[in-house]
Amino acid sequence: MPIASVESAWIRLPLAIPRGLSRGPITASTDAVCRVTTSDGVEGIGEARGSDLSIICQIADEALRPLLIGQEESGIERLWQRMHSALLGPGVLRPAKWTLRAVLAAIGMVDQALWDIRARRQGVPLCVALGGSRRAVPAYLSEGFYIEGQSLDEMADEAAAGLARGGYRALKIRIGRGIMDSAARVRHIRARLGDGLILMADANQAWDLTTACRAVLRLHPFNLTWLEEPIRPHGGIYRPHTGHDANGDTGRLAMRTSIPLALGENHLDFEECRDVLRRGAIAYMQFDAIKNGGVTEWLRVANLCREHNVALAPHHVPHFHVQLAAAMPHAKWVECFDYAKQHPAWPDLFPGFPPVVNGTMTPPDAPGWGMTINDEFLKKYGTLVRWRT
Repeated sequence: MPIASVESAWIRLPLAIPRGLSRGPITASTDAVCRVTTSDGVEGIGEARGSDLSIICQIADEALRPLLIGQEESGIERLWQRMHSALLGPGVLRPAKWTLRAVLAAIGMVDQALWDIRARRQGVPLCVALGGSRRAVPAYLSEGFYIEGQSLDEMADEAAAGLARGGYRALKIRIGRGIMDSAARVRHIRARLGDGLILMADANQAWDLTTACRAVLRLHPFNLTWLEEPIRPHGGIYRPHTGHDANGDTGRLAMRTSIPLALGENHLDFEECRDVLRRGAIAYMQFDAIKNGGVTEWLRVANLCREHNVALAPHHVPHFHVQLAAAMPHAKWVECFDYAKQHPAWPDLFPGFPPVVNGTMTPPDAPGWGMTINDEFLKKYGTLVRWRT
């Protein structure tokens, strides 16, 4: 059926307490959303983040909507290429504020909505439409943020309470503000919560190669399941370029440590992921369908990971990524949070939001993503770029 409308909006809710990474605090929960409707009334939804939300929605409304109206919704791969070529093809001129990240996020949320429609047409959850099943995917609690004035004991107490609420068996904490501080945080969690806890640490691109090599020596005794994003890419770019090679540095770090490395949330596309799989020696790929091109690009990366025997652990946004993870046998984890503290909009914005039960998340049994968008909540708290309510 032809596409009849493409809507977009965004929402930003400030956090009661800023929750910091290695390079600064997170002060708000931010999401862009879209809804694509066909001429016979079937609706699909998508989400985007990781760039300026107003720009993401502007791109979706001004650039992508005209490309999609009247097109057959079933040709997802063709439509993805149509959008990509129109905005990112050779010689294309676009406003400077329409960055690569923002364009890929906008394409991604529209692409998610089209896949939602495809699965709804089939009457099955997206994971089933993709050839998988509604399997329970292991979830880890993403906690241990840098919080002003919080002691290590208080950090551990907060993490322990969150683990108990969801029945989690795995925890990820933030490190990266100095080698000794990072080791102290990991050491304290391990001592307080025990050797049986599956523990990951996220440096959020904190270090150059030399510093990272020193850091892993301090972290090695604590049996980390992975060390995430240890290397700082120059200008945020992972593609090899003059004077810097973050993917290559990741591979060189991997040769100096037995700690598995996780990477990919900030790798923007298939080509960047292919390069790190060839040269980065990572154990976990964290490519993000919500930030970087949608389901279509995520599937390309997922299939490449299978060829390289690299596990999938998609970054963030578990309510969408759980459907993709359940479709792939080499997907090992989804990343979950204390939503009231970190993402207060999610449970209310997305009716059907899947819970964590006994440390796992199972895709909803409703068709497509298994969720809708709460129009009243969005109207009350969001900015409606083009949204019918």
